[in-house]
Amino acid sequence: MEAKNKSQQGLKLIEEAVLQFIAEHPNGVSNATIADELGLQSDIAGKHKNYLSWSILGNLVNRGLVIKNGSRHDAKYLARD
Repeated sequence: MEAKNKSQQGLKLIEEAVLQFIAEHPNGVSNATIADELGLQSDIAGKHKNYLSWSILGNLVNRGLVIKNGSRHDAKYLARD
């Protein structure tokens, strides 16, 4: 299997897990909680944290699958009805 196919399969699985986790939290959930609970923590030189999950959430919001309430660090993500 070529590398791109593997990456796309992995991304799909992560997105499905994030969507399921958000659906289990009807009052919304933060990026930090999603990263911690799903084991998606990441950092760059110890300064920029959880960009992996933040990027995935951005894709889900842009595709209309998730609603973002609030700004950057205070944002909560909710399942779309």
